[in-house]
Amino acid sequence: MAFEEGYLIPFRKNLPEDPKTADQLIDVDRGGLSFRPITGVFENVAELDFFSMYPSIIANYNLSYETINCSHRECTAKLPTGYRVCTKREGIVPKALRFLLNRRTHYKELMKRSQDRREIFDRRQKGLKWLLVVSFGYLGYKNAVFGRIESHETTTAIGRQLLLFVKEIAESRGFRLLHALTDSVWIYRKDATEKDYRELETVLNEKLKRRFKGINKNLIDFRINLEGIFDWIVFLPSKEDGIGVPNRFYGKFRNGELKVRGIEIRRSDSPQFVKIFQSEILEKLKEAENRKQFFEKLRDTEDILKKYRDRLKKGDFSIFQLAVRKRVSKDPTTYQKRTDISETAGTLLKEGIKVNPGEKINIIYVKDSYIKGVPLEIYMRYPKPLDIEKYIKILEESYFPFRTVEKML
Repeated sequence: MAFEEGYLIPFRKNLPEDPKTADQLIDVDRGGLSFRPITGVFENVAELDFFSMYPSIIANYNLSYETINCSHRECTAKLPTGYRVCTKREGIVPKALRFLLNRRTHYKELMKRSQDRREIFDRRQKGLKWLLVVSFGYLGYKNAVFGRIESHETTTAIGRQLLLFVKEIAESRGFRLLHALTDSVWIYRKDATEKDYRELETVLNEKLKRRFKGINKNLIDFRINLEGIFDWIVFLPSKEDGIGVPNRFYGKFRNGELKVRGIEIRRSDSPQFVKIFQSEILEKLKEAENRKQFFEKLRDTEDILKKYRDRLKKGDFSIFQLAVRKRVSKDPTTYQKRTDISETAGTLLKEGIKVNPGEKINIIYVKDSYIKGVPLEIYMRYPKPLDIEKYIKILEESYFPFRTVEKML
């Protein structure tokens, strides 16, 4: 597209960030808006998500490498961050994203009309969704050909305005904000029905359309959609200070679908054994249709913990289920402290297996006075006694998202 539009593309980009004072940096370089959730178990909570918020901002406000503080004297339009933006020419990044946004909208419309091919269209729109997500990160990468930090800062600044605007409208209509995270809000009203939440969705979209006009002529309306209503949802506290953690929660939508974020079942460094354990607990809790039933089902999860603890003691597992997958952050020869990662990577090096920074290794914890962990590949050839107490500790720590809820009754 850049070639077709007649752009001169630098072989090596050499455009430093515009100079800023400390006050300017504090004002514009804040990132996305994230609230601390109100911890607890709630029912009848609605989640509303913006449709591709950041890509829509980039497209509507013409945020690109060449459009911020452009050389045209007649371009005087100011952005919320104070930067000028070009109004004579649409930027290369907004133009590219506009096509993807329209295409994703098209597939979402097809999903509503075609049940037979719904899954196919859903996969396509999700693929486009992730392309749009990474476009925002690329915009802030200093070495990206079309990246520019000022565009990145402006995108998050407008995103904060959008989220606060939604919060204020929802609260003015009697809803309580439980949590907000970048482009999503979780709101609650005790007597609210699905119709009430749908009406709020309509009101929000009408007000967003009037309030946020953008710069480009071909405006893509900002839209916030009702993702679903939860039978119950749990916002978890931090293990350290008890304050709510923005991206750590789990809940069940009315359609039976679970939404889980931030706990071991979602983490790449959790043993498969622990993921299976948490999955069984969540399936048990999934049977609950409200807050009261949730706490009733929660009592049964102690038995599930005991069952998996006994399985570890009896050796009822596959060794592959105990592998902990961690990323090597640097050259293994430069580690100064003995950790499970440094020891495992060091063992691989001794066996002639090169490990590069960024690669992941599979660790098996063993009961040995000299080393904490060995690579799974080496363990398969030279087995050692497993550190079962270590694995029991990992298992019990993974029960925290459920144990801590008992105190919220």
